[in-house]
Amino acid sequence: MKTMKSRRPGGDRGGIRKRGATRTDRDGDMDMDGPGGRGGKRRGAGQTRPSGSGSGSSAGVSRPTRPGGDRLQARDKTLNAIQKALLDSRETQANIRKGKTNASGNLESYSVRGWKTSNASNHRDGGVGSLLGFLERKIDALTKSGPRAKITKSRVEGDSLVVSVRPELADRILRVNGALFAGVRIVVEPYDGSSSAAIDRELGTTSSTSPSTADTKSKMTMILSKRYYPDTKLLDLSKLSSDPDLVAMGIFNQTSTESKFFPALMKVWEMGFTDAKQRREAVDSVSLAHNSLTNVTAVTTLSQTFPDLKNLDLSHNNLKDDRSMSAWRWKFRNLEFLDLTGNPFSTEPTFKETLMKWYPSLQTLNNVLVRTPEEIAAQKKTPIPVQPPHFQDEGQIAENFIRAFFVRFDSNREELARSFYDSHSEFTMNINTSAPKAQQTESAGWDPYIKKSRNLLKINHLPARMSRSYIGTAKVLEVWKDLPETRHPDVTARPEEYLIECYPVPGLPDLTGQSPTGVGGLLVMVHGKFEENVAGKVETRSFDRTFVIGPGSGLGGIRVINDILCLRAYGGHEAWSPENQAIPYATGPAAIAAGASAPVAAIPAAPLATLPTPVPAPTPAPIPAPLAQAGFPPGYGVPGPGKTETQVQQEQMIAQMSAKSGMTLQFSEMALSGNGWNFEAAWKNFEELKASGTLPASAFLAPV
Repeated sequence: MKTMKSRRPGGDRGGIRKRGATRTDRDGDMDMDGPGGRGGKRRGAGQTRPSGSGSGSSAGVSRPTRPGGDRLQARDKTLNAIQKALLDSRETQANIRKGKTNASGNLESYSVRGWKTSNASNHRDGGVGSLLGFLERKIDALTKSGPRAKITKSRVEGDSLVVSVRPELADRILRVNGALFAGVRIVVEPYDGSSSAAIDRELGTTSSTSPSTADTKSKMTMILSKRYYPDTKLLDLSKLSSDPDLVAMGIFNQTSTESKFFPALMKVWEMGFTDAKQRREAVDSVSLAHNSLTNVTAVTTLSQTFPDLKNLDLSHNNLKDDRSMSAWRWKFRNLEFLDLTGNPFSTEPTFKETLMKWYPSLQTLNNVLVRTPEEIAAQKKTPIPVQPPHFQDEGQIAENFIRAFFVRFDSNREELARSFYDSHSEFTMNINTSAPKAQQTESAGWDPYIKKSRNLLKINHLPARMSRSYIGTAKVLEVWKDLPETRHPDVTARPEEYLIECYPVPGLPDLTGQSPTGVGGLLVMVHGKFEENVAGKVETRSFDRTFVIGPGSGLGGIRVINDILCLRAYGGHEAWSPENQAIPYATGPAAIAAGASAPVAAIPAAPLATLPTPVPAPTPAPIPAPLAQAGFPPGYGVPGPGKTETQVQQEQMIAQMSAKSGMTLQFSEMALSGNGWNFEAAWKNFEELKASGTLPASAFLAPV
């Protein structure tokens, strides 16, 4: 190894040489060409390094031998600096022409909207940190090489997060537009800090009482009143650029103001109604004709304000292809009439096919009938027929439990918890934010539930998973008290709004310790909806609730072993209507909701305090605990993979015969099959054979 040269006077005083003051360039980054830098380019193998006082020798690097090398290097640096200044000047001038000047030199600013309604909005910083991290990750994913993407500056402005990035990242951040962030689609668009920001700030906060805000709202309200026709439920927003009131306001003097105007107009419209339902029902038709629209980006909020729109006029604009309308793809699910005459898009070969696919209820396109109501109804049928629910109850235990549960959950949760839950009962809850919702509804916030949600697909930290499992009456009741007040539909009066299934479950834990192999119970699954009241605002949600109930010390001898509640946006109940009315062993509200012949009034509803004790059911019953102890095969009499419905029914009849007669499964099956699976005939035959003493001792189970 070479030894270091002795230091020359005035040279370095250690292994690391102190450099001059660091200089930064226009972007705030270190200037690698300035004093203290290491040069603008990395030298390859064989390149020389200039000599100078204080430079130690390095292996494989030689000193320049030609005279004037320092002067040539200085000249190259000067030329590079001039070239860089010229490039910076061109970029700055280009940004000025584009209206993208800012205090951060060459940085370009973009507005990100929609994040305030995301699941991250309940974070301490309102979700800003999560959104910034999300944007940087998305931009990085679109970057093939080079340094990691960095959002240099950001600030919250009204409903927008304004972010600044380097110009080379501009196309990539715009590609994040429409991405899914924390359950919502975000909008990314170029930001302009002129009067558009003023409109956004003024109308983004409804509580603002400044004179300018009140004046702007008043003028826009007047414009809307002139263009709304309540008799026909038409909102005429055609030829907006020539409206004298808007021209006087200077709305179309700048492109930035024009882009912010329509969202602000929609906000003013929404302020004129007390609730979302009233607003939706006020308008059936909207005209946006003659507005020179090249795409629907500027008016995309129309689909949020009027999701149930039936008629839309976009004629005589400049929409060129399907990409110009992509922001409204799959929106307006109830749209019946669409006029795009006078747009280049109408001449595309796939024009009709594309729009019929996007809008499943569309009947008239460019004033031509493309589908009949009968054809629309026919295409709504599912490819796989919806089957009726399976509801195999025992002595109406599950039915009466369900009737009592939701009434008490709405009115007296404490009494409910103490009636059916014990120290071993477990309750968990999770939120499904990605489930589809009904088109006529809006997504309600999840703040009351998010901290208690135990979604195992999203929560990977074991302590967090464990802390969101609530075991014991006290813990369950504590969670219930924090949830909003609810109101479930009456199962008796509105059974069509529920789907309820029930299955027997053998081998559940026996807390008494009398049955080592477990006891029989029921698995009850309820799908439905409820209304909740939060700060005086009523919201509708869909839910799925799964109970495992078994014998215990609660009312009616019942205990809840496990209770899982899944919440989602309201999605309607039309999908539960069965297409096949054959209902095997169906009783109770689920059967009636599926189309059973018995009227709902024929089934008496038992109050919570008078739940009946189990009685023999007219349909085959689950395997009782004594039979499980006698060595019955696991899963006997229960639906399972590979089992036909006939086989399950026969096993259940055999189990019932064995329980009633005391015979083994083999002899019980012989009695039933020999009498054509007629239970009454088989029982009569058994009594005759037993009375005559012809049955051998091996035909009976050993005493327990």
